[in-house]
Amino acid sequence: MPVTEANPATIANLWQRLRSMMTRASVLVGALPALAALASLTRARRREIACFITRLEAIARKLIFVAAAELHRAERDGAKPTRGPLLEIVTPALPSWSAGLRPAFSAEAKSQCASGGARAKSFDPTQPETWRVRFSLAPPRDEAAVPESRAPRIRALWGPTPALPPPQRAPSPHRDIAPAPLRLALRFEALRRVIADPAPYARRLARLLPRLCRRFPSAAERYAVAIGRPYAGDEGDPRLMLEAIALALAAAALFVNSS
Repeated sequence: MPVTEANPATIANLWQRLRSMMTRASVLVGALPALAALASLTRARRREIACFITRLEAIARKLIFVAAAELHRAERDGAKPTRGPLLEIVTPALPSWSAGLRPAFSAEAKSQCASGGARAKSFDPTQPETWRVRFSLAPPRDEAAVPESRAPRIRALWGPTPALPPPQRAPSPHRDIAPAPLRLALRFEALRRVIADPAPYARRLARLLPRLCRRFPSAAERYAVAIGRPYAGDEGDPRLMLEAIALALAAAALFVNSS
């Protein structure tokens, strides 16, 4: 039976199961420096890792969404959010390499970030805790937004409407695309940091979603059920995704008609 009650014990249980899933993924992925150093992966191996990361990202977003809904409810009601265990961080004993669930930055890495020095100048594949990574909250696209190219044109009041010249595309700047193994390693490191400290992401989502829901009322429900691609189930905990979706759907109502 899917879990739908957003009580602290339920949320803490889902976070703990997500951390356990992350530990299993760490075994599958291996050491991040070794993954980042690879030039390529077989198609099957790349898909295997990508599916596991996508699943972890989707579940993490659901649990962050539940925390964001609580923050939004507390702000709406003029109350302080309860400090329940939903964002409690438990660091299990894992391998020393960065794929494990340990604090996001070492003291040395924090010092480098503060100075803006070595981390900005070079990329050290052997030190994942110093990598510049970004976890995307992936909000749903605003369906009310109309691209400029599809916006209605103003018809001329006299004579035929003049044809518009074809849009001129600016030349795209050259971009170096990282190899697939490095991109996967960066996503995994970003995911590790999110699971280690989800609170800032919950606060960001709590600010973003109410604005989006005012223009796009089904945004919260869409966010609650999104699973991402490529996707495959997890034999170690096949119900975790379903229970996270059920909990997120129950929380989605807090973003609808709450103004």
